[in-house]
Amino acid sequence: MRFIEVLSYSGANYLMKQKGENHEKRRVYFYGLQVIIGAIVKFIILFILAFITDTLLTTFLMAVVFASLRSIAGGYHMDTFGKCLGVSISLFMVFSIIARYTYQYWNDYHVIIFAIIAVVVSLFSIYKWAPSDNPNRPITDPKEIKRFKNLSIVYLGIWAVISFVLIYTKLYMIFLSIAFGLLLEIFSITPAGHTFFDFIKNSLKKKKKKLSKK
Repeated sequence: MRFIEVLSYSGANYLMKQKGENHEKRRVYFYGLQVIIGAIVKFIILFILAFITDTLLTTFLMAVVFASLRSIAGGYHMDTFGKCLGVSISLFMVFSIIARYTYQYWNDYHVIIFAIIAVVVSLFSIYKWAPSDNPNRPITDPKEIKRFKNLSIVYLGIWAVISFVLIYTKLYMIFLSIAFGLLLEIFSITPAGHTFFDFIKNSLKKKKKKLSKK
């Protein structure tokens, strides 16, 4: 969104001048401010939509699990904030609505199988592809890669324990919320996820070009 870029650039430029730093530092500040301001905007929009659809709890839980794992495992990044906002909020709302309004139709057998599949798929994906690089902060140090990978595996272990406690206590809605949050993040580090998001990104670019020609 244009106003986020303007605010971020103004803030970055101000910080650079106040600290007497170079343009490279301004680029770092610009990226950091975009992330912060963008996250605030995304949270506000997500909160409003969750409130309207009565999915505040499921959306919140999904967001916490997704964001916390993403901070160590990485994931796909859209080339613009607008695309990131549209795609991420759409996915969050679809799966939070599923968790909120279908949990009563799941039985013990279904959720246990789903949990096992989630753990196996996540463990394999983390081992193969985590951490997934951020274009603005590529991870090339083998020690750093190993550290983030190990942290992601530990995170998955904690998630698995919590999940089976939730299943045992029949808190299926909460379990589904955190399971969808986990799997959305895991999907974003896989080649299949990258292909899917590239397809959406390129489709949006083509649509934008068609509209601009009219």
